Amino acid sequence: MQDQPTLFIFGTAAGTCRQIDVLISGSIAEGWQTYTVATPNVARIVAPDHLFAQPGNHWISDYEQPPLDVFPFGTMLVAPCTFNTFNKLAHGIADNLATSMLADALGAGCPIFIAPSMNPGLWNHPQTRESYQRLTSWGCSIIDPQISDTRVIMAPIADILSRLREHFARH
Repeated sequence: MQDQPTLFIFGTAAGTCRQIDVLISGSIAEGWQTYTVATPNVARIVAPDHLFAQPGNHWISDYEQPPLDVFPFGTMLVAPCTFNTFNKLAHGIADNLATSMLADALGAGCPIFIAPSMNPGLWNHPQTRESYQRLTSWGCSIIDPQISDTRVIMAPIADILSRLREHFARH
């Protein structure tokens, strides 16, 4: 649709969503056309308008907003991605704006990157393993989290931006 790379960032309600403003700033600094969408539960962690109201960012909060009249296009990034959203994507559940857009993008063959962030029990849950395999078999790129005994958190933002830089350099 445009000469400049387009990135849609989907934030979910993991604690690491508090860092999404840094991810958005990094995307804008890279020169990527940046759109953001939040799952409904993000508001339980932090005020979305604080995170998404940045110059150069296009926050999509309603089904009637542009560029949804010509969507899907561009590259999708789900960061952070909770257990709930991870498994919804793998099962084709589209029950909010973010998951609906991602299901549409997946069906259209748009590139999708997913940066999981959840507790160790959820990361080790059998459904997460199945969803990981299914999503990767569908062509989604999982950006593996940082894992310790007590936490499974989203990969560092610098690593996420690096993966996206590599992707855009190839396309």
